[in-house]
Amino acid sequence: MAETQIGIIANPHKEGAAQLLEQLTQAFADHGITSHLEKVSAELLGQQDGVELHRLSELCDLLVVLGGDGSLLWVLSQLKGKVKPLAGINIGTLGFLSCATGDEYQNLVDAIVSHQYKISQRAIVKATLMVDEQGQLKEAGVFFGLNEVTISRAASSRTIQIEARVDGSFVNHYSGDGVILATPTGSTAYSLSAGGPIIDPAAGVFSLTPICPHALANRAIVMSDSSEIELLMPAPRDPLLLSIDGRAVAEIQSAAEVKIERAAFDLPLLALPEASFYEVLHQKLGWFASTVVQPVTRTGK
Repeated sequence: MAETQIGIIANPHKEGAAQLLEQLTQAFADHGITSHLEKVSAELLGQQDGVELHRLSELCDLLVVLGGDGSLLWVLSQLKGKVKPLAGINIGTLGFLSCATGDEYQNLVDAIVSHQYKISQRAIVKATLMVDEQGQLKEAGVFFGLNEVTISRAASSRTIQIEARVDGSFVNHYSGDGVILATPTGSTAYSLSAGGPIIDPAAGVFSLTPICPHALANRAIVMSDSSEIELLMPAPRDPLLLSIDGRAVAEIQSAAEVKIERAAFDLPLLALPEASFYEVLHQKLGWFASTVVQPVTRTGK
């Protein structure tokens, strides 16, 4: 069996990144595996032979990202659809997307070397921005995200108007601070803060959540991820922002439409064998464990 080629990307702004990077490369070396380091990451160890990220993705079978969820999302955004299996080691804050903490790096190395890990296929969302130019809608950009697509106010405090349609059918008119279209992976990110539902990553759905709506009846709605969602905006009085995974990617100053659908590719996200989405929720959200010590025995019909 050919040796798995490992690429490592470390967020240089995270405290302890250099030390963990050195430990990780040594742990792989102890198994006879040479790690390929991304250019900036290599410089953390005083090395000048690092590889540009796009080249690293071509060379390697699996990429390990040291940082928080934001670091992993940044790597994904730079690969622009040319995704490889990603494994995150959390040295950030919440770390919903990570499969190990900095203290657990050896467990991850052992799992990779022995091929004892799981791959969770995470849906990617594709957003196509269409803007009005002299009475005609023209494509202004295509963007991909793992967590969410957000349309929100830029700097003004005025409410914005957005109409939502699903597969051509009118859903609702939202007046407020904006809307969030989230994947199951993104349901525990911005969408959760706005009151959206928590969704199992394996569920084939999107959720649409209004941000501070001016109508109390406006609530999050969940639809199939095989649907095409259209978000239509009249010409705004003040600029709007289109954001993907928390990054502002376009400013909207005229009438516009954002078409959203599931991308033709997924993100293979690595998880350790014993990992459970619900256990992660318990850890990250501070949920309490069950007080039931023994399962209830059921008798009869």
